[in-house]
Amino acid sequence: MYQALYRKYRPKVFSDVVGRDAITAVLRGQVKSGRVSHAYLFCGMRGSGKTTCAKILAKAVNCLSPVNGDPCGECEACRAIDSGLTLDIVEMDAASNNGVNEVRDMIEQLTYTPSELRMRVYIIDEVHMLTAAAFNALLKTLEEPPAHVMFILATTEVHKLPATIVSRCQRYDFDRIPMDDIVRRLRFIADSENISCDDDALYVMAKLSSGALRDAIGYLELCAASGRHLDEKTVSSLLGTSSYDTLLSIADAVSAKDVAASFRALDDAYSRVNDIAVLWFELVSLFRDLLVLKATGSGKYTDATPSQITRLSGMSGRFNREKLMYTIRTMEDAIYLMQRTPSQKRVIADMCVIRLCDEKLNTGADALASRIAALEDNMTMLSAGVAPSPAPKSEPAAVPAEKPAEKVIAQAPPKTAMRISRKFADIASKLSDADPSAASWLSSAQGYECDNGTYRITFSNAFALGIAKQSKSDIDRAVITVTGKYTPDTVILADAGNDKNYELIDDVIEALQEET
Repeated sequence: MYQALYRKYRPKVFSDVVGRDAITAVLRGQVKSGRVSHAYLFCGMRGSGKTTCAKILAKAVNCLSPVNGDPCGECEACRAIDSGLTLDIVEMDAASNNGVNEVRDMIEQLTYTPSELRMRVYIIDEVHMLTAAAFNALLKTLEEPPAHVMFILATTEVHKLPATIVSRCQRYDFDRIPMDDIVRRLRFIADSENISCDDDALYVMAKLSSGALRDAIGYLELCAASGRHLDEKTVSSLLGTSSYDTLLSIADAVSAKDVAASFRALDDAYSRVNDIAVLWFELVSLFRDLLVLKATGSGKYTDATPSQITRLSGMSGRFNREKLMYTIRTMEDAIYLMQRTPSQKRVIADMCVIRLCDEKLNTGADALASRIAALEDNMTMLSAGVAPSPAPKSEPAAVPAEKPAEKVIAQAPPKTAMRISRKFADIASKLSDADPSAASWLSSAQGYECDNGTYRITFSNAFALGIAKQSKSDIDRAVITVTGKYTPDTVILADAGNDKNYELIDDVIEALQEET
């Protein structure tokens, strides 16, 4: 009968557990010295080795001839546990057996000595699912169980456990397994199963697993079923993710501020992914790697493969830190909107790309910082005698033939100067304290102090503006309280794209523009 790979290759001894050297060293030492605890708490994310270590520990404390703290796997006790027929190793799923009656039944059985083994071990998985009454029933027994009983509790949400339960256990935290360790384990399994695959393909599986080895092995098993040689593109296609070439092509188009090239790359990606939001998460991860590479000068802290790091290094010179931070923030805002309005995902994605290619369409602080950084880079290039690349120019608006251009300009109303409000962060904080949901629509807003005596708050999307208008009275109070001036009539909410009669004046931008 076929057995899933994650079960077939589940470690039998502590030395085979991947990425848990510190934890297994302690557990092996306790078994070797005979100083094992009566209750353990293993907490961490799914697929991180909690149940595996629990089963090995249960077998090690009952092994008749342990080898350096590991179960021998050959004695009568080890064979009985491996067969799954012994009644002295009890695995309990608290997700489906979480009531006080189940716990009381278990406690009643504790008085009986083990039928075959030295110790009776209770492995309670997802223990946080127990009810409050069940925890109370377990509490005293967990503190002082019979000498022949051991508890091993496992949970993915330790914060849901009562402090009284946690304090009675020896706690071990299972964090994410490093990607290199996952890749090495996948390579071992692939070679053992004669699965033909490239290392880059294994890195794709490891990255997608987010540190959960069981998930990564599941991806390997799924892809291997195709019967094809597994390379990066094949695995990306089978798992419904974008290839790295596609992601790099989008990033390359954004760096060149080429809207047309960006849309071509996106259109190709849309046909390959199951969900646009998944593509956006992958792009955020890529830009995050670029930012880390730019900030540290090393690919050590990225989730990229060695070949991908080489390609990222070549691209990192096209971005400054401010541009990368603006890009990541804008894409995160787009992901939030995709989750709120899933029927408009493509529209949101297209709008996001246009904003990435032209920061002037976004009035937020990140966009402003990116524009200032670009001007500083141009100044540096000019001082070095290198001509900066010209910024892309938008096509001028068509002027009707029957009206001379001079008349159109003469009829245009004078623009009102406005400056970015340094107090808007305090205003936003005050609104968020009063209504936590306000943070969602404030993320696309920016405040300005105008020469005509008004305080103008602009929003980069109409959806956020519509929500803000419903809270106009709260916004008025926050502006008046923080600034100490203005009235409800002089606090204006507007669409950033419609502020044609206002001109943003910023001393830093003006000074930089004069020098460049």
